[in-house]
Amino acid sequence: MSITLYTAPDCLRCKIVKGFLAERGIAYGTVDFKGDAQTFNTFYRANRKAIYRNPEGVEFPLFDDGEVIKQGSGEVIAYLLSGHALEGAVTRSDLLHGWISGLYLSQCPADQEEHFVELVQQLAKGGLSVCVQTDGRKPALLERLIGLGVLAKVQLNIPGPAAVYETLYGAAPSGEELAKTIELVRAFPDHDIRFLATPIPGADGARWPSRDEAGEAARMVYEACGDHQLPYAVAAVTPEMPQGMQGLEPVADAMLLKYRSASREFLFKADIQK
Repeated sequence: MSITLYTAPDCLRCKIVKGFLAERGIAYGTVDFKGDAQTFNTFYRANRKAIYRNPEGVEFPLFDDGEVIKQGSGEVIAYLLSGHALEGAVTRSDLLHGWISGLYLSQCPADQEEHFVELVQQLAKGGLSVCVQTDGRKPALLERLIGLGVLAKVQLNIPGPAAVYETLYGAAPSGEELAKTIELVRAFPDHDIRFLATPIPGADGARWPSRDEAGEAARMVYEACGDHQLPYAVAAVTPEMPQGMQGLEPVADAMLLKYRSASREFLFKADIQK
């Protein structure tokens, strides 16, 4: 396997991946996109569909081993640790400027938790502020990461009631799991607990959650924590997020207001996330 790493000058994420490769004794070649623009542009044109551009341009590093292309420090290190096994739990980051996200601990396979922890440790050790996201499942893994002191922010995303969880992820958190997760997240200094409207696949294509589903999600959260005053945000997936829009138009402001009003029936401080 011949590895090529496409990098940018003064790129912290690139330095983290280079450090990981060096630690493991993995040989690789590098192409600096400014120092060797012709080689990079040839690679980019040939693989344009596989390369994501955020609002500030291409995210580096880009990893190519002749079989797959991975982008960003999280995806690259996850692939080097586990092959394709962490792809559901590690995606591209939608945070920039020293932060990294795209780390979905609830979707980490049970046999990959050690690798997930190692990945987060590598990112934090390299100097990135790490934001992990949970949907209420796997509170023990969240507690472990918090205990290691490697997290800068935790987000609890509630996509809907149990039926929506089952459609999206195959399983919903138990009441005990969700209660423990809320306890852990609330105690963390920088956190969000939010209803995150996520495209729901179906036989006729994807759809956004209904008002009633937003209300049932808030009821589920209230029943888990028993606190009507829990700070609770209402948001929706945007085109910049890894989940993608699945062909849908963005959630309209009027629908966000409906989500908020439904949520406030159970969580009185629910408000639209700015």
